[in-house]
Amino acid sequence: MKLIINDLKIKESIELMNKYLPLDFGNILSLDFKKSEEQGYLINRKDELVQITYKDLNELYAALGYILSHLDIDNYKVSRKLSIDSLGVMIDCARNAVPKIETFKEYVIQLALLGYTNLGLYLEDLFEVDDEPMFGYMRGKYSKLELKDLVEFASHFGMEIVPYIQTLAHLNSIFRHHDYRSINDTGDILLADEPRTYELIENMLKTTKSIFTSKKINIGMDEAWMLGLGKYLTKHGYTDRMDIMISHLDQVLSLCKKYDYEPSMWADMFFHLTTGGYFNPGVLEFSEEIKKRVPQDVELVYWDYYQVSEQKYTDKFTSLKSLTNNYAYAGGAWKWIGLAPLNAFSIRSMSLAISAAKKANVKNYVFTSWGDNGAEASIFSILPTLIYIAGEFYEDTLTNLGELSKIISGYSFDELLDLDLPNQIYSSKDHIAVNPSKYLLFEDLLFGNSQTKINMNYKYYYLDITEKLSKYIDRKGSFTYLYQTLYHLSRVLSIKSTLGLEIFLSYHKHDSVELSRLTNQVIPKLLKNLELFYESFKYQWYLENKAVGFEVQSYRIGGLMKRIEEVQSYLISYLNHEIKSIPELEERVVNISEDDDPYNGTSYNNQFSKNITYGNL
Repeated sequence: MKLIINDLKIKESIELMNKYLPLDFGNILSLDFKKSEEQGYLINRKDELVQITYKDLNELYAALGYILSHLDIDNYKVSRKLSIDSLGVMIDCARNAVPKIETFKEYVIQLALLGYTNLGLYLEDLFEVDDEPMFGYMRGKYSKLELKDLVEFASHFGMEIVPYIQTLAHLNSIFRHHDYRSINDTGDILLADEPRTYELIENMLKTTKSIFTSKKINIGMDEAWMLGLGKYLTKHGYTDRMDIMISHLDQVLSLCKKYDYEPSMWADMFFHLTTGGYFNPGVLEFSEEIKKRVPQDVELVYWDYYQVSEQKYTDKFTSLKSLTNNYAYAGGAWKWIGLAPLNAFSIRSMSLAISAAKKANVKNYVFTSWGDNGAEASIFSILPTLIYIAGEFYEDTLTNLGELSKIISGYSFDELLDLDLPNQIYSSKDHIAVNPSKYLLFEDLLFGNSQTKINMNYKYYYLDITEKLSKYIDRKGSFTYLYQTLYHLSRVLSIKSTLGLEIFLSYHKHDSVELSRLTNQVIPKLLKNLELFYESFKYQWYLENKAVGFEVQSYRIGGLMKRIEEVQSYLISYLNHEIKSIPELEERVVNISEDDDPYNGTSYNNQFSKNITYGNL
């Protein structure tokens, strides 16, 4: 029987939603929507008839998420509202992976059903800017039309699209162009107090204003550690760096005011310029002079995704509140550490951060998902973290998030957590921030990495993980490809994770039989598995992202395969007595993890270049 919806616009939006995420309302026959002046939503279900009362459009879709996750209950009445003002997710679009607009449309629907209020796009130079033709050149930047399309689509579901730009640092990609070299202070930092710098920033703000309907904008300003120590130093002499920061911020805020923006920025530079470090322990007492100079019309965002102590979050909130009354919090959904996410650690760290933030009376939250060093992982791989977070900001515990997980992804919450498995090659139940699935993939077979501990048990963990992931790869579903990619990655790592150590040991034991087996049987199998992994990963990338950016993965994985072939040839020459020794293996230092280490020596090593060579790249 056809579902009856009493509001034509809402009916059209639900039909639009069904194109991206088909929804089944079970035996519900009628949805009756009613506007209210009261914040939150009220659901009254009597058998097949459901009435939803709401104030804001995003509450309506949060209510739909609740209804869809409680279809097995025929009669209930529930009233719910967010305990905060805004709850957002920010996706990094600037580190090679540029999600397609169609990908973001599906994301918008998922977030709306979960109860989020906004989606942030971290752009750097990944958007078309008026009068700046080389801005984002050959980087897959979004056109104004693309972004307007997304903004308009999101408006149907009460989702606000918020631009995150950079107005001080993290703009290294533009400085390879002659047009911008004159305003490069040093590294990835803009040259402050330079007219052309503010011309560029105004062009950014003018363009975003023509695209986005939100008054919110994040202007970046983070991690400019070397501010004033490059071209600025040459031009102006040494200047107090806090003076440079405040002066630059004042000029940018003046432009934000001109374009009627309500800006936010990352808070770290005030801590760094005061103490020399953002994560210094304890409570920082800012001087009265600094407090007076910090503008109160910009929201300072404390970002931190690393702590496993609530007190550390609490201390930073205490410091921040002494600096400004206009503050927010940015947490993290870990997908920036390779192909596999860290949802379990995200949930562990964010549960503590959210608890501290609530006590600090934070009202605006955003959960970032960065793409450091290649943005390999899918933006959908962090859904378990986002599902968990969505349940943390209602005062009740009625929402069946496990069922909602199946609705938006086709997988249960626990099944989605299995996307973490390639990084969980340890026995401890307290998950930590490690990414062996990346550094073990790229670590050179001969050089290894003396800073990284290794363990022969890794291959057995990966064999077990391969078996666990195999149960998902033939399932029909829109996200089966995520498991297929990680399945093939785990197959590779069941060989590659310990192969360098096995080569090293057989070489030093003068075991030519074993070394021959590794060379002539194991390496060919590894290369075949790498080819299957590459094809699976390529499919995932092109499905979700624009093509631009994958060239980096092609060079990395293709280079890995070619290097393994080269090592194989090298070993054959040694086995055939064409060379007397392998100097790399003579010099190599092997660092074996202790037997009683519950984490098997796993660590966090996200830089591709540091895994493949001790030379220059």
